[in-house]
Amino acid sequence: MLETAIKQKNTTDKVESDRKSLLGFSFLHFINDMHTNALPTIIPMLVQSISMSLSQAGLLNAVFGMTNLLGQPVAGYFADRQKRPWLAVWGPMLSIAGTSFLPLAPSYYTAFILVALMAIGTASFHPQGMGRAGSSAGSRDLALFISLFSSCGTFGSAVGPIYVVFLISLIGKSMFPIVLIPCFIICLYLWKRVVSDQKAENITAGKAKFRDFFSNMGDVMKKINSIVVIATVRDATLQGIKIFLPMLVILKGGSIATGGMLLFAITLTCTFAGIIGGKLADSTNDEKVMIVTIGISPVFLITGLSTTGTLSVAALIIGAAFLQASNPVTTAMAQKRCPLSRSTASSLAMGVSWGLANLFTTPIGFSADIIGLEKTLRLVAFLPWTVTAWYTGRMILSAVRRR
Repeated sequence: MLETAIKQKNTTDKVESDRKSLLGFSFLHFINDMHTNALPTIIPMLVQSISMSLSQAGLLNAVFGMTNLLGQPVAGYFADRQKRPWLAVWGPMLSIAGTSFLPLAPSYYTAFILVALMAIGTASFHPQGMGRAGSSAGSRDLALFISLFSSCGTFGSAVGPIYVVFLISLIGKSMFPIVLIPCFIICLYLWKRVVSDQKAENITAGKAKFRDFFSNMGDVMKKINSIVVIATVRDATLQGIKIFLPMLVILKGGSIATGGMLLFAITLTCTFAGIIGGKLADSTNDEKVMIVTIGISPVFLITGLSTTGTLSVAALIIGAAFLQASNPVTTAMAQKRCPLSRSTASSLAMGVSWGLANLFTTPIGFSADIIGLEKTLRLVAFLPWTVTAWYTGRMILSAVRRR
């Protein structure tokens, strides 16, 4: 009853947006993801420096994904019970520390620990960062604020590999940990001057008790299970396309640089697509925006995978943009349904879906070995239409019941 009453109040009262807090959390998101998404760039350095095998490299990536998959719900549960956003500042600092020392790892064991540190940091930050970005929004800006927060992370992901390669080529691996100093100063400044005093009105009154974790998680999941499933399908499609697309470019005769530039263009376009999707969701209907953008994306993805040249590149970029446009919308919908558990809801609709999507890349790889990469990616491109089919079936069933 209490949660319902607060939810109704939040959606009816005109609440002013806290743009200062949004700016702080968004920049923390940028700086966190700029470092953690440089992992694929650092792994080849470790293969050379400590003679790491490809299977060991794959395990490092799996550790990062599994830690986020399991850790984000736990972090979200505790974040919903913190009056001050401690995790949102200490998380990025852990991520930055792990990333800055990783190129210098003297052994695989050390590299494993540093990657785990990065994963713990990013898993701690994202639920609370997303939850507080949502609570910074006014009564009509929720999806837009979440999209701005998400887009800063997406942009950080795009520039992260370039940032690491540029700095290491400029100052050398041995000096790379010096980035800790300016990054830590920025994080502490944002904490002191921007985010620590944010009004925490949408915080649950309950205390953090680990024995209540599973019951709380179950209650939240009941309200947003369909959203989590939709987000997982979307993220699995986007991750599958993005991870294997550079290899497809090479198999078709292109260069590594061409594949990298295509991936960068897709990531950069997705940054702006999320903002547009969030704005449309706030001004129209969030559920319709989600279904329409997800439903349109396969048209362009399949076209891009079935053609070559400029048409292929343009279609793939547009298809990925339509997918990404729904990202802030699903998280905003989850937060609306759970206004007292914003961080927990975000961890499920964003963190768990992303983690499951990463696991999905393993069967994609197996399928590519059996039937070929191009055919496999075309099948992946059809996945969003399962959401369209489910939604259409639900609408038909609802119409039949009303008769």
